[in-house]
Amino acid sequence: MVRLLSRQHLDDAAYDRCVALSPQRLVYAFSWYLDVVSPGWELLVEGDYERVMPLPVRRRYGVKSVIQPLFCHQLGVFSVGETPDSSVLPRFLEALHQHIRYIPSYQFNAVNSAGLVAPELQPIFLTNHVLNLRKPYAELAAGYSKDRKNNLKRGLQREWEFVDTDDVAPLIDLFRKHNTAGIGRVAPQAYGQLRQLVAVLQNRQQVTIRVAKQNGRIEAGCLLVTDVNRIIHLFCAASPEGRRGNARTVILDQFIREYAGQPLCFDFESPEVENLVAFNRSFGAEPEPYVRLVSNRLPDSVRFLHRMKQWLQQTLLSR
Repeated sequence: MVRLLSRQHLDDAAYDRCVALSPQRLVYAFSWYLDVVSPGWELLVEGDYERVMPLPVRRRYGVKSVIQPLFCHQLGVFSVGETPDSSVLPRFLEALHQHIRYIPSYQFNAVNSAGLVAPELQPIFLTNHVLNLRKPYAELAAGYSKDRKNNLKRGLQREWEFVDTDDVAPLIDLFRKHNTAGIGRVAPQAYGQLRQLVAVLQNRQQVTIRVAKQNGRIEAGCLLVTDVNRIIHLFCAASPEGRRGNARTVILDQFIREYAGQPLCFDFESPEVENLVAFNRSFGAEPEPYVRLVSNRLPDSVRFLHRMKQWLQQTLLSR
């Protein structure tokens, strides 16, 4: 039987053990990570934490809703030592719909996604890009596209100084100034949440921030989250000078070189932005499909208010 637990009733050790021992393991799903990106999250659990499904819940229109948080690319069902069979996901989906009427966005991990193809679920199929790092660096670099190889060569010819730092603030400042045009406005609290997340990751020694400097000024940087099976490219930013100088290309190449030959996956966390997807693919990354679930079973009156709110927001933004 799948049951719903609130955050305060979770057995953190049992829950984290399930995530850690599952073939779906992702750092986003650990309790300490979710406590930062989705305070008050809840859990669907089966048995004695043999299978779990974390739910990032928030209140929308006065009802409990599930909304994929920032800095948390995928969640879904995690199971101890097994890939869920065809009967597991339907049980969790039934429990999810029993307790949650509004799901603007919930993204399942890639292992789950093969079992979420039923048309009645109305799944949205998305693609991440990952690079298997088991090969030697020379083989990985040979898989770069021609343009990426040329840009790497140009970047290496620039007088960049690369520094690892504990301070994420310069990276956030670069992003605010130069990288929000393609995605629209970012809520101010998102930056505070990123600072908090970095602090937690630093305490666990699971984050690396590398920046590129020129003439003493930081022009680009990348933030990686590390786990035992996966290196995640969580956040990056660059000034126009950093982009012209291919600083991010050089930084990512450095990371690939450092982790090459290990049983790890480099996760580019591909967004739904065409030029960024092309950038990630150019490093030889392979597509990894995953599924987003969207569901709205709110009353018609609430749906009408929702549409009116969206219309007002679009009208105000267009002025």
